[in-house]
Amino acid sequence: MKISCERDKFAQAFQLVASVAAVRDVKPILQNVKIKVEKKGVLLQATDTELGIRLFLDNCETIEKGEAILPTKRLRMILTESSEEKLQIESDQDKTIVSGTRSRFTLTTQPPDEFPDVENFSETAYHEIPAKSLREMIRRTLFATDTDNAKYALGGVFFELIDETIAVVATDGRRLAYQSGRVQCVNNHKVETSIFPARTLQLVEKALNDDEEPVKIAVSANRALFQYGNMVFFTRLVEGRFPRWRSIIPETEGKTQIEVLSGALFSAVRQAAVVTSDKQPGVNFVFESGKLELLGHGSEIGDSSVELPISYSGPKKELKLDPKYMSDVLKVLEQEKNLSLFLSDGDPLTIQTDDSYIYIVMPLSS
Repeated sequence: MKISCERDKFAQAFQLVASVAAVRDVKPILQNVKIKVEKKGVLLQATDTELGIRLFLDNCETIEKGEAILPTKRLRMILTESSEEKLQIESDQDKTIVSGTRSRFTLTTQPPDEFPDVENFSETAYHEIPAKSLREMIRRTLFATDTDNAKYALGGVFFELIDETIAVVATDGRRLAYQSGRVQCVNNHKVETSIFPARTLQLVEKALNDDEEPVKIAVSANRALFQYGNMVFFTRLVEGRFPRWRSIIPETEGKTQIEVLSGALFSAVRQAAVVTSDKQPGVNFVFESGKLELLGHGSEIGDSSVELPISYSGPKKELKLDPKYMSDVLKVLEQEKNLSLFLSDGDPLTIQTDDSYIYIVMPLSS
């Protein structure tokens, strides 16, 4: 095989695909990227058997058809360090040659026959959602997963796709993030319980643009496929039982409701958290007439007090929260987003927005 390509464009595509390549504990050949050159373009593939990607490029000049294994680490270094505008990549069964006008690299390689093809998107039943919407849903929920238990239910993100609606939920047992929205259902595709690995959604979110181009999602048995433009993502699903999340979301009727801007609250939380530590992470949120006061304390560090004006005229209310759990959600919301905070003695704090987002966080013991 032999192609000619613009280095920066090929490097961007290769970096994305190479991020899926296996690191350890699987066949050594899967630590590489497979390239297939056809008359119509170039197909790059990588997989670690749990996650896979197919990316098709039509902006390369295909000089000679064929297949080859591209050594991930060395080729990534060449693409990063080279200043060439264009590169030629050619390969046979034994070596890969990367050359430009002022450079030439010869890399040993492996036969491509042992590399399994990543499943393509051939489903007839699926859901469609604009890339911008899916990307925001992932960003607003992924951070709430249990990062210490990635292989279990709380380490993934729950997807529910029924008719024209989608619900995306993540929780680590101490906080819960929920986003709902509208989707298009094709041929009665229905998914009531699927848990997607966090790593898969990190890759998908990275690959998506903030545009209206549709993303197709198809789920069956223990695997799922995403198709977006010239990319297909394959993933195994996380096994296990996800919590009954609907019963976790509390009613807001009868609770104290306070409106605040996301950006202003984010700034106040960051300031108050300056004196906190892993041993003393809590910040006291004190709601009084006309103001929210955030109080931080670290026995070996010092104290902090930050005031934020709010429209509130009720009785004094106080709860202690982990500032990280507050910062995590506030950093993924627009600074000008208006938040509704719902308070009730002894209950979790509930944050809602006007675009169907809910975040629930458990208070710390005083």
